Amino acid sequence: MVPFLKRLLPLIIGLVLLYVALKDVSFATIAQQFRLADYRWILLMGVLLIVTLFLRGMRGRQPLLALGYTPTTFRVTVALLAGTTASMIIPGSGELTRCATLQRTDGVAFSQAVGAVVAERVLDLLALLAVVMLTIVLEFDRLRHYFGGYALRLPSTTAWWLLLAGLVLAGLLLWQVRLIDFTHPRWQRPLAKRIIGFGQGLWEGLLSLRKLPQPVLFITLTILNQVMAWLMTYCLMMSLPTTRALPLLSILTTETVAFLGAILVPTQGGIGTYHLLIGRVLMLYGLPLAQATALATFLHAVNFAMTLFVSSIGFLIASFFFGNGRRTAPM
Repeated sequence: MVPFLKRLLPLIIGLVLLYVALKDVSFATIAQQFRLADYRWILLMGVLLIVTLFLRGMRGRQPLLALGYTPTTFRVTVALLAGTTASMIIPGSGELTRCATLQRTDGVAFSQAVGAVVAERVLDLLALLAVVMLTIVLEFDRLRHYFGGYALRLPSTTAWWLLLAGLVLAGLLLWQVRLIDFTHPRWQRPLAKRIIGFGQGLWEGLLSLRKLPQPVLFITLTILNQVMAWLMTYCLMMSLPTTRALPLLSILTTETVAFLGAILVPTQGGIGTYHLLIGRVLMLYGLPLAQATALATFLHAVNFAMTLFVSSIGFLIASFFFGNGRRTAPM
């Protein structure tokens, strides 16, 4: 019962936020955005989405090559698409689905795949934080107004000491684990061996970035992912006369707030969170609330529908065509 409620909670939160965002917006206002849209730009956005997913598949293949597996870029991309579909249904399940798909289709050890994905996400987080910092620098006044005019302060001395203490404790814990003699009989029980094996695989996956066959390619693809995200939002903005007139920095602000919202309030596909937050962001550029929320609804609907359509194709391919495919055990 509890796991079911945990899965249902993000949907309930999303629907509540959606109601709050749209309660003062008429359906006619939202429908008008779809009538005014230039669908050539939306088609271009769809092409860029496919290219972006393929680039992510290329990048996701690099850590697997470092671990000794040899899946094709297409199969890694399909696993990524299956994970994207799952995360749009149950937030947070996408990466596990991706790893489980690679295990089933290409024999990639689940623990190693999880470790590799975590390592990827850490690098993604650093890249996104760089984008956030750039946005803060370029749009400081608007963001300060958006967050209620609170002054931005550096963490206090106490916070820095707590961070340092946490890092020291993590280091001591890791050092203690390295001193454990896992050959002792008490660690040879089936359950203990499974836990130890999973931990070792996870650690190997985390360290896979140290053995990348093409590290420059990996970093380049990481940067390209951020650029492509900006270009896709740009295409959506260009598809409507109202958003077309907004400054280019509005795209950067939109991406930043959407990213922060997805972390703070994760819902299925950003439902509710995106509508509420991005509607308020567009108000910073002189749009009235109703129109800004209608525009945010249009942007989210197009992006959500296109992502769901493309990722569902990958999910179907992984489920019905790959099956328990060829194994690519590490060499």
